[in-house]
Amino acid sequence: MRLVFVCQGCGCHYLVPPALHYPDGGRASAVWCSVCQAAAARSGTAEPTELAAVAVLLAVRALKAALAGREQSRRDQPRRDRRPTRPAPTSRGRTRPTGARTRLV
Repeated sequence: MRLVFVCQGCGCHYLVPPALHYPDGGRASAVWCSVCQAAAARSGTAEPTELAAVAVLLAVRALKAALAGREQSRRDQPRRDRRPTRPAPTSRGRTRPTGARTRLV
């Protein structure tokens, strides 16, 4: 699962790369989507650090809640019956002719 953020500029949900870095080496923003981040960079607006910290904290909490919900739903599923599919062999089925001969001697 990946962190999902809400852009503070346009209000859209967006996915950030897991390491908060884009493949081209640029740093991803936890506050703005890539379009709003480019617009903020052109206008010279700096990313608010407090808002970025809160955005990361909320995204991590939402991810943990989603994982906990997945674990709970997996625990609520009925367990499979682990009993054997065929009956246990009877004592009569385990006797062999050689075993009978040794007992008779």
